[in-house]
Amino acid sequence: MSTQVILDRIAQKKQELAALQRVQALSETTDAHCIELNRQMSKVVKQYESILCIAKGWSSAFENAALVDIPQTNATEDDSEQPENVIRIPAESA
Repeated sequence: MSTQVILDRIAQKKQELAALQRVQALSETTDAHCIELNRQMSKVVKQYESILCIAKGWSSAFENAALVDIPQTNATEDDSEQPENVIRIPAESA
């Protein structure tokens, strides 16, 4: 092997090493971005869990509420056989 061939191979290996170092640096930067993205996504997931927990609590409260019919009559109405209008409101728990 001639000296020039050896020098060319060394130069090629140096270029390959530089390329690998650039890829490694890019990988580390990407890794740091992924870690930050994962941290932010964890915050979003926790917020959604809280929202769903609150919504589930409200839903359960409305589903389990005892409802009471309140007749809606007007003083000018007569006592005919017309059905009364009613609204349903949650009864107070004892």
